[in-house]
Amino acid sequence: MKKSIVLASTVLVTISLAACSNQSSSSENTSSSSVKVTKKAASKSSSSSSKPQTDTFNNNEYGIMGYLMLVQRSATELANAPKNSNAESGMEIKKNSNVYTLGMLPIGHSVNVIVNNDNVTVKYDENTDGSGMGDKNGSKTYSKQELASKYTSQKDEIDKVIKKYNLDSNSNTNNSNQQAAPTDLDEKTEAVLIYAKANGFDTLDVSDNNTASMELSTTDNGRKTVGYGSDGDVQYQIDGNNVTYWTLDHSDDTPAYKQKMVEHTTTLSELKQEFYTANNQRQTVDIITDNMEGN
Repeated sequence: MKKSIVLASTVLVTISLAACSNQSSSSENTSSSSVKVTKKAASKSSSSSSKPQTDTFNNNEYGIMGYLMLVQRSATELANAPKNSNAESGMEIKKNSNVYTLGMLPIGHSVNVIVNNDNVTVKYDENTDGSGMGDKNGSKTYSKQELASKYTSQKDEIDKVIKKYNLDSNSNTNNSNQQAAPTDLDEKTEAVLIYAKANGFDTLDVSDNNTASMELSTTDNGRKTVGYGSDGDVQYQIDGNNVTYWTLDHSDDTPAYKQKMVEHTTTLSELKQEFYTANNQRQTVDIITDNMEGN
């Protein structure tokens, strides 16, 4: 009888220990699973919050930031400046697509702020020789990241400026992460780059014995024409960032005056990247544009 009691006791103790062990193991598994879920959730949250800082601002805001960076004024000063008045420090702000013109009245000088894909270019009048102010002859370029970092704390005041001058009423306003035409290229530079695309960059002759000046004109059909007055002249039209250009078909021996025009397409972004990036390219193009004739 005593042996039976001892055996029964031993069995109960063994079952009890096994149950405790299983419960402990279950608790550890549950805890481990909880940790994994927490880590996964944290990872997902971290990923969703990694959106670039530059995407939190639109073109209107970058247009104002570019001006503030150039003149080193605060957004509060700009928001409080008299609007379109002849008073000292009166401001006028206008917008055309992604180009913002800001001027302090009644001085008469203004700056153009061009919002591009990754940066903001500011063109301003600069007194370089003491004889007077130039016509947007000065230029500075700021990265969007640089501007976003500097003016994040002034966003509310910048938005007041945008509202004050009704800049957000234009349907052409783009978010900063959309493609913007690189309109920091002036009309003559665009024309030279299009000519280079059609005929090859090596046809841009800037040698000392070259007396021919490239000409820029408008045809009766409304297209622009650029060239040296030869069968290499190019007709073109620009729509935002898109360029359509036409060249004579030189595929056979047909006289030039009988040749048909062949249509081609490209973009200002591609032209700038291909022909206006390296220093030697920019120097060549700038020499051409400085001597270009227009009518």
